[in-house]
Amino acid sequence: MINLQKLFVLPKEEDEEFTFGEIEEGIYFRGHNLWLLVISMGIACIGLNVNSPAAVIGAMLISPLMGPVVGIAFGFSIGNRRLIKLGVFNWLLMMVVGICSSTLYFLISPFHSETSQLESFKTATIFDCFLALLGGFAWFLGIVRKEAIKVIAGVAVSTACIPPLCTAGFGIANGNWEYFWGGFYFYLINCFFIAVGTWVLSLLLGYQKYYREKNSNNRKVSVWISLVSVIILIPSILLTKKKWENEALK
Repeated sequence: MINLQKLFVLPKEEDEEFTFGEIEEGIYFRGHNLWLLVISMGIACIGLNVNSPAAVIGAMLISPLMGPVVGIAFGFSIGNRRLIKLGVFNWLLMMVVGICSSTLYFLISPFHSETSQLESFKTATIFDCFLALLGGFAWFLGIVRKEAIKVIAGVAVSTACIPPLCTAGFGIANGNWEYFWGGFYFYLINCFFIAVGTWVLSLLLGYQKYYREKNSNNRKVSVWISLVSVIILIPSILLTKKKWENEALK
């Protein structure tokens, strides 16, 4: 007879300290992460500009943008304020550098047409929110495994954090605010729901070594996350409705 508990259990293949160190290292915007961000932004901008899906996927594979997002979520789950502050600082820094570099590229580029690749990253629907949430689950499952690279690479492609940021840069460079706000919103929902997925799964798996308080704070955090989730979902629901109506007309 199949033991259902063993079938669905999620064991930690790594020691808690190793996982904590891995998440903390991924937060920092320096060295390898700095150069990977610069390179991935360049590849993504070129891919969006010349309408190359292969280049856009390549940029998503090497992007380090999800490290700070996972760090913030994990910091909330274990009540580590230092991890949260580090994550927020580096996430904001990465976002500013990403937008500025993509804007600079599109200002210099001789091509200013709105390609289908750019078009695809300016409208985020509710399905993109669910995709990011599932990506957060998968990302954290990948982290707690010993051989996580394949899982993490797949999540990086499916959740697509870099292209929307480049789309926002395209909007600034060309004075097209529909592309800026569309790309920026797409990027924000990806980051937020990846963080929510990470936060939920890290609570379920439990990291007792690092809990600062017997998580009374998690109730407050749960309420705030629920409220923010509803607020963030509203535009995506309206965009989904609009997309469905356009499809119905066709």
